[in-house]
Amino acid sequence: MAGHNSKKFEKFKVTGSVAAPFTPFRHNGEINFDKFEEYANYLRNHHFQYAFVNGTLAEGMSMTLEERKKSAEAWVKASNGKLRIILHVGTSNIRDSQELARHASAIGVDAIASLSPSFFKPANAEMVVECMSEIAGAAPDLPFFYYCINFVTGIYVDPSKVLKRARDKIPNLVGIKHSSRELNNAHNCTLVDPNRFQVLMGTDSQFLPYFTYGIDVPVTAPYMGTLFYKLKTAYDSGDTKSAQAIQNRILELNNIRGKYGAGIEIAKTMFGIISGMDIGPVRLPISKITTETYNSLKKDLNEFGSVE
Repeated sequence: MAGHNSKKFEKFKVTGSVAAPFTPFRHNGEINFDKFEEYANYLRNHHFQYAFVNGTLAEGMSMTLEERKKSAEAWVKASNGKLRIILHVGTSNIRDSQELARHASAIGVDAIASLSPSFFKPANAEMVVECMSEIAGAAPDLPFFYYCINFVTGIYVDPSKVLKRARDKIPNLVGIKHSSRELNNAHNCTLVDPNRFQVLMGTDSQFLPYFTYGIDVPVTAPYMGTLFYKLKTAYDSGDTKSAQAIQNRILELNNIRGKYGAGIEIAKTMFGIISGMDIGPVRLPISKITTETYNSLKKDLNEFGSVE
């Protein structure tokens, strides 16, 4: 039955690139809804076709259900046809995720994604599939991506085994957002059912290695849009030398983030400096950066130069 029902999603494919936007917060910690339209315009003007909303960089797990619903609604409104929305609905429990999935269906997002609850961890691929089936089943009309980010969740289950087991159990499963760092696992995922399952690369730096596996759609930090576009254009035209040079530049930019610990607070500050948008601080338990770090980071980015 699942195999038959899955045919309605066969034509769903993400193309181009997907931004993982940081949630704009005011300095009192509240969501700054005044920024969403400007933010959506920035993303579209920097070669993004999709936004992956309320994910890890967005600190979705540090937001209440009501905040996540309002954020999702704000992104749908601000995108206004300029961007397609993939909404992350993963939480610490299945029932909250089901509620977010039903809400996602009601407000008209293009697809949903979910990581598995991870305080109590599923023991194996079969249990991951059971969790994902419960969540995806709450919005059966929407394409669904399994979100694998093992170094955050601590769920070290082979994602290709999850896809194999889920193939006949989750009709609306269309692929995986593979943010884990094992490239071989991502490659194995592409082999499970290439016509049905799309692998999205959740990386801010390793684009060129993924291309060699036929994985060419990233979910990445919003300051990477133009650099990725130039990299993909060079790669597709067969200009290997230029592609390698752009990849080196991307790695150099990512290394600046790594110099300061690579945390979300660093990436969010980098986007603020690069874009000129004030998207505010991070929320606890992530630490806010010091003035000294900010000044040093800004100096490094000025020396790096344009990301255009």
